[in-house]
Amino acid sequence: RTSLFVRIDVAEYSTTAGGPYTNEILRFTDHNTSYTINSESYVPVGNLLTVTNSINELRPTGNTVSVALSGIPNANLSEIINSKIKGSAVSIYRGYFDIGTGNIIGTIQNRYVGFVNNYSLEEEYDVLEKTATNTIQIECLSNIDVLSKKVAGRRTNPESMKKFYSSDVSFDNITSLKDRSFDFGVTK
Repeated sequence: RTSLFVRIDVAEYSTTAGGPYTNEILRFTDHNTSYTINSESYVPVGNLLTVTNSINELRPTGNTVSVALSGIPNANLSEIINSKIKGSAVSIYRGYFDIGTGNIIGTIQNRYVGFVNNYSLEEEYDVLEKTATNTIQIECLSNIDVLSKKVAGRRTNPESMKKFYSSDVSFDNITSLKDRSFDFGVTK
């Protein structure tokens, strides 16, 4: 049997609107009992936790993973709404357990590392029972995806040069050189 352990480090966590922010680490697992990894206890939520598949490759590639946590009480929705979850660091671990004994086989393995890109809240309301079930769906981007979206350095166009040096005209002719072929090293 495998179990997943999800760790989300929310830097700006608040329980009330306009309340102070604190650093909160959310830890939960689909394991049947609480489990401790690196002296951090993971709360068992069982089948209320679902995690989409991730891709394991030899080369680092981008990978989006969705984490869904169901059964959130209405009283706890304010914690989700008032906290700044986007950009929080996400780590997902996997452990293999012996079904008969419940003991771990080997060690807990790091399965996924990334950041929260977006999240959504879903509510299913049962009219007859007059009850609601809340689910938070968290979309996570891997570190590779985050780095591929990062723009660093400068562009070779006049606008970029003027942004850094407003009076410099050295890049003003760049647009006239666009799509021209040059024979470098050829003597005439």
